[in-house]
Order: sequence, then structure tokens, then C-alpha cells
Amino acid sequence: MKWMSRAFGSKELPPQVRSDLESEGIVVFGPVSGSLARRNYRTPLHYGSSSWENIVGGTIGMSRKRLVIWGNREALVDVWLGHPAVTMELQGPERMLVEADRGAIDPIRTGWTTLLLRTIHAPRIAQLYAEGLPRSV
Repeated sequence: MKWMSRAFGSKELPPQVRSDLESEGIVVFGPVSGSLARRNYRTPLHYGSSSWENIVGGTIGMSRKRLVIWGNREALVDVWLGHPAVTMELQGPERMLVEADRGAIDPIRTGWTTLLLRTIHAPRIAQLYAEGLPRSV
């Protein structure tokens, strides 16, 4: 059955990412579903316009230091808490909107990623992420 997870994706974070989160102290960890859009998204061998796709086998993890959203066999968002390139907005008791400026996170990529997520942990994640943002005086 292990071949099925390789063929169709796994809901699990890769062991290295999960161990990194555990060493930082996991605060929230759970499944996530929803959809994502990539706008003006470019990598050296890939260009994509504004197309929506479902997130298959998603997981969200938050430690005391960083936020990881995993889905479609890749890290959709992997940033330190309070990163200026990521905005988060709670849209309901189990829904949240996350927007990430890919160019500010990784200089090899460009464009924006918009995630509409459904998870029971949405209020807690939004609260903790807002607390992790640097305060202006």
C-alpha cells in the first residue's frame, strides 16, 4: 500500500519537515482541505497563470517559530511566523484565506499563491499567527 501514497500523494508531512516542527515545538497540527490559485507563478521551468486547483492530502502544522501548509505533495507555504510576505484572514469558524508572495519567500519563484483552506484549527491558527507578527510602536 505504500506505493499508493507515492502515486496519489500522502497527507503526511515529509519526515524531515515534521521532525523540524517537533524540535521547534508543535502548537497546531492537523488535516486541511481547500483550493489554491497561483497568479503570475514562475519557476525556472514552469509558468502558470491564475488557475484554481484542489488541495489533495493537505496538512497544516504550526510550531512556535513557523507555519507549514503541505498539500499536493509540496510545501505550499513554509515561512517563519510573522513573515511579511504572508497574510492570513479568518473567513468563518473553519475557513481561512492565506495569501503568500512567492517572490518574497523564495527568490527563484515569482507571483502570488492564494489558499482558501478548510480546517477545524482555523481560529487557533489565525490567532497564533497574528500573535507572532511583529508589533509596530
